[in-house]
Amino acid sequence: MERKRKKRRILKKLKKPFRLIVLNENTFEEKFSYSLSPMNVIVMFGGFIVVFAFLFYALIAFTPLKTVLVPDFSSYESRENARVARFKADSLTQVMRSQERYYTDLKLILSGSGPSSNLTDTTKLSEVDLNYQTSEIENKIRAELNQTTGMVPYQGRANARGGSLLLPPVSGEYFFVPNSNQVSWKCGINETVKSILDGTIIETSFSPVDGNRVLVQHADGFVSVYKNLKSISVGTGKKVKAGESLGLPNVKNGSGELLFEIWKNGISENIQAYFGK
Repeated sequence: MERKRKKRRILKKLKKPFRLIVLNENTFEEKFSYSLSPMNVIVMFGGFIVVFAFLFYALIAFTPLKTVLVPDFSSYESRENARVARFKADSLTQVMRSQERYYTDLKLILSGSGPSSNLTDTTKLSEVDLNYQTSEIENKIRAELNQTTGMVPYQGRANARGGSLLLPPVSGEYFFVPNSNQVSWKCGINETVKSILDGTIIETSFSPVDGNRVLVQHADGFVSVYKNLKSISVGTGKKVKAGESLGLPNVKNGSGELLFEIWKNGISENIQAYFGK
């Protein structure tokens, strides 16, 4: 009972009205008056504190001031850039390790020995689209260069070399370019590119210059190179038979086009010695 009475007295004091009067100091003239109670004062100052706290929070949270006033705070953009950079660095590390293994194996292969590793490729190249559009002017320039460099068309056939039968990678017409051991081979759009001999896939890769590329190691340091592929259907380390599919050629000017080379003991071979007239 005593406690209730005490609460009532406190509430009565809080609600007891007072008048706030502002007087002129010289004339004691009343300039302003306002009726207040302790409860009104508490509510008013409490409201001011809440509003001020909200404005202060908004000023810090939604302006660049947070990077200055909050210790060790980094912006969301900086954190996102850091996250992306971390993933890219991790991917580049994996690519560098793969390239190091590739160059080590390539040196061994070109010197006539076998690869030191039998790891499969981690990069999927079958979805890479190399159907780049060329302008009419570029097509005219290429046609003029083909006419002036004396490119010789040749119809493919199987050839015997060192007791082995070399099968053409694709059927159709291919061209020998002077001062180059590379062959530009024309074929059907949906015709598959085939291995010319039994061997092992030692590389499947992509570069802006050669496009999708497959290297097949054969016996006696013999390596066949297939470039400008639209898609690749084999993986590194796979053993293939002569005539087995390696992928599809890139499409150019309405027909398939394969770039082909032959290497022997690390030296580029004259392609005409294998597929010449």
